[in-house]
Amino acid sequence: MEEIKIGTCYEKKFFVNEDDTALALGSGGEAVLATPRLVAWMENTAFEGSGLTLSEENTTVGVQINLKHIAASPVGMEIKVKATLVSQEKRALNFEIEAWDKIEKIGEANHQRVIVDKSRFMKKVMKKIKVNL
Repeated sequence: MEEIKIGTCYEKKFFVNEDDTALALGSGGEAVLATPRLVAWMENTAFEGSGLTLSEENTTVGVQINLKHIAASPVGMEIKVKATLVSQEKRALNFEIEAWDKIEKIGEANHQRVIVDKSRFMKKVMKKIKVNL
C-alpha cells in the first residue's frame, strides 16, 4: 500500500473570477466566491498534493468533504488554499484544508480521498456507460 507522509502540506493560489461567483453558479444571489467553487478548489489542492508521491498507476478520488464557508470574497480576490494530510487509514487519506483571502480565513474543511488503481476504477465507470446506452 502506498503511503504519504503525515503532515505533508500542499498549497495553491486561485483568483475569484466572475465564473466563480454564487451568482454565476446559481448557488446564491451575490457576485462573491461560491461555496461550490471553494469546494472544488479545496478538492483540487488535496488531489494535486496527494498525487505527488503516488505511483503512475494510482490516483485519488474524493469521497467525503465537510466544509465551513466562513467569509465571503469578492471578484478579483486572491485565495490561498492549503491542504494538510493528517492521517492515512489503508487507502483513505484524511486532509484538513484551510482557505484564506488577503484579509481573513474564508473556509475550512475535512476531506477524505481514497487511493485507487486508475485502470480498475475506469473499468467500473465504463460498465456504467455501457448500461446507460
